[in-house]
Amino acid sequence: MQENIMEVFVLKVRIKFEKTEQMRFIGHLDLMRYFQKAMRRADIPIKYSEGFSPHQIMSFGAPLSMGVSGLGEYMDIELKEGSHISSSEAIKRLNDMMCTGMKVTKFLQIPDNSKPAMALMDTADFKAEFKTEVKETDINAAIEKLMSKESILLTKVSKKKKKNQFGKFVEVETTSVVDIKPFIYKLEAIKNGVYMHLSQGSTNNIKPAAVMEFLYEEGLSAAKKNEYYLYRLDMYTDEGKALDEYGCEII
Repeated sequence: MQENIMEVFVLKVRIKFEKTEQMRFIGHLDLMRYFQKAMRRADIPIKYSEGFSPHQIMSFGAPLSMGVSGLGEYMDIELKEGSHISSSEAIKRLNDMMCTGMKVTKFLQIPDNSKPAMALMDTADFKAEFKTEVKETDINAAIEKLMSKESILLTKVSKKKKKNQFGKFVEVETTSVVDIKPFIYKLEAIKNGVYMHLSQGSTNNIKPAAVMEFLYEEGLSAAKKNEYYLYRLDMYTDEGKALDEYGCEII
């Protein structure tokens, strides 16, 4: 749409990309290094920090768990002052450098005062796709049994370092029980899978694998670990907008 296109000097950019197939097995640090190399090879005029060890100014949305595919992943970058590159040209250059399983889909200008993608993320939607065929009635039955419960209690284990009686720091394991039901905003059956819209905030970050484990306990055998493929579809702010709704194309 015309109102989403602006011919302006750009400094801050939000990039939307997909991370699938074998690339879903690379970790967050390797992903960062991958894009650093891609930026150089694609000749994207990315801005570098100052100092003795300059690095590209880029930040990513919430990292994916290993093995989870991402169809709506985000990273923010800054461009060099005085530079200009159109969205279409940037996407083409970057995708020419991408390997199988990586694809850039959007390259958008965002306001100079925009918060990083990581800070904006409040919820996300996910899809679990079963490796074997499962009847939709069986999926619905497990979902209904789970969501009919008054509470869905998840035991969280965390490790912290505390000083012992000798003044040395030791690792202490603590457990807490959290009711995650209020943070499962949507859970429904789809063709041979499950759709989930979950809280992904800094305090209430609900892992889709945990929800699948609860469905397995309710009799959905296909929800057993390693029996399904997991995808993160997109990320949203507390206003319910996808992170790419805050940007516009560059011409």
